[in-house]
Amino acid sequence: MTDNTVTNTESDNSAQQNRLLNTINNVAAILLQAEVEKFENALLGCMKMMGEAVNVDRVYIWRNHTVDGNLYCTQLYEWSEGAEPQQDNEYTIDIKYSNNMPGWEEELSNNRCINGIVREMNAATQAQLSPQGILSILVVPVFLRERFWGFVGFDDCRSERIFSESEETILRSGSLLIAHALLRNDLTLGIRTTAKELEIALEEAQAANRAKSSFLSNMSHEMRTPMNAIIGMTQIGKKSRDIEKKDYAFEKIEGASNHMLGVINDVLDMSKIEAGKFELTDTEFEFEKMIQKAVNILDFRIKEKNLQFSLFTDTDIPKVFIGDDQRLTQVISNLLSNAVKFTPNHGSISLNVKLVNDEDGMCTLEIEVRDTGIGISPEHKSRLFTSFEQAENSISRQFGGTGLGLSICKRIVEMMGGQIWVDSEPGKGSVFAFTVRLIRGDEKDGEGGIGTMEQIYSFKGRRILLAEDVEINREIVLSLLEPAELEIDCAINGAEALKMFSSAPEKYDMIFMDMQMPQMDGLEATRQIRAFESKFPPASFAEGETRRDRLKPIPIVAMTANVFKDDVDKCLDAGMNDHVGKPLIYNEVIDVLMRYLPSK
Repeated sequence: MTDNTVTNTESDNSAQQNRLLNTINNVAAILLQAEVEKFENALLGCMKMMGEAVNVDRVYIWRNHTVDGNLYCTQLYEWSEGAEPQQDNEYTIDIKYSNNMPGWEEELSNNRCINGIVREMNAATQAQLSPQGILSILVVPVFLRERFWGFVGFDDCRSERIFSESEETILRSGSLLIAHALLRNDLTLGIRTTAKELEIALEEAQAANRAKSSFLSNMSHEMRTPMNAIIGMTQIGKKSRDIEKKDYAFEKIEGASNHMLGVINDVLDMSKIEAGKFELTDTEFEFEKMIQKAVNILDFRIKEKNLQFSLFTDTDIPKVFIGDDQRLTQVISNLLSNAVKFTPNHGSISLNVKLVNDEDGMCTLEIEVRDTGIGISPEHKSRLFTSFEQAENSISRQFGGTGLGLSICKRIVEMMGGQIWVDSEPGKGSVFAFTVRLIRGDEKDGEGGIGTMEQIYSFKGRRILLAEDVEINREIVLSLLEPAELEIDCAINGAEALKMFSSAPEKYDMIFMDMQMPQMDGLEATRQIRAFESKFPPASFAEGETRRDRLKPIPIVAMTANVFKDDVDKCLDAGMNDHVGKPLIYNEVIDVLMRYLPSK
């Protein structure tokens, strides 16, 4: 080789190096000035400039990510000229280094380039690159914040060559520049997205606050109205000497109290839903009795407004199901209550139930409540099932209500595998319908429902221990259970209940235990009672025997105003057998007594 040839080669290399440096400078200027909306086009243009400057057919950018401790890479962008693209732009493919490119992870993660002729590389690499028509390749690792971020690749599909040291160095700088530009653009997009999301979230929060403020105002009215009736009728009843007037006052107090309890239950249910603690409790129940119970709740109000009521149930519906009958009753009675509320006197209401599907022991029911009430405008239908809202603000002023009932119904129905909807027009009434999925139960003769006020159950000869610190609550239980002929001893806190039981365990057949009491609460008292009982010798009962004959763990039932599922779970975890919530319902208390104090 002559000196002139060497000089010309050096001159060509220098000129190529300068062109490449100028290209990288231009790329830097373009990417720094690129607007977010035009960044992708600018980036692809810069990749083309770099590809043409180094005379290759394909330039691509891959970013790393880790899955289960294995390193993968995903292609972000690609420019190709005279060569088939590596991937279809509509699809993103993840490639595992160890499977598809053995040896690359070690080389690139140690900041070493892969530079060479494909046919001289290992068989696995050739198998990956040759089908793409690659003859020579330069893969430049990119590190951001001292971490192996990914790589930029350059493919020559026309000639075999080794990329020069200067090309490798300059392209390293260009690749790092591209990665930083990508990161900056992603951050900018993220900030914009976050700002927009914050703006939307702020608007939603403000709307929610307005709805909740309106709800709280409405709730104050809903609670003060029955309280006014309770206090007022109490004063009237106390002053009156007329028995009929006293009875009238008691009836009004009872009605207002039930209304107040309904308001409280709605608030508690919604609190459970928002806290993610609203759950169903499945039991076996008779469907006809459940329907009748829901109807009976509204029977008085239906008669009071002289409404025509009709009930249709599909004859194919099974007699017994497994599900949460109390929550299902709640949904039906809520829809019926709304129908009664919004239907004028002498209107009509119908409740229709049909079997939609029965397959493999799973039944789908559709339950419909139809009325001839005031109806609902189309623009307000979408708000019906939203928490803390009613269809119209004037509704709460005219008809009352918390605005929670339908949202609670929607949650219950969805938890039962169904959906709820409404069809209505102003002045033409409404049709509320929902579906639920229930498990078919065993159809056998019923054992009778829970106790009623008309049915008096006698537990004569049985003695229970009542642990309750509030005097009026003890008085209520004693009066409520007076017809049951129980012998009841009272303890004013958990410590006293523990002392009374441990001194004479054979004396008691059952314990009603409050949760919150001074000195020792009901949970701790229960734990200590169970610890005391663990010293009892094993015993089994023969037919007809009671606790008075042999000692075994005594039934302990929580009788408390703590009614959330967490509270029930705490009671059971402490060793209690069951739970009854306050305010006490006579039927529920009798049901518990029958469960744990069977007839001798």
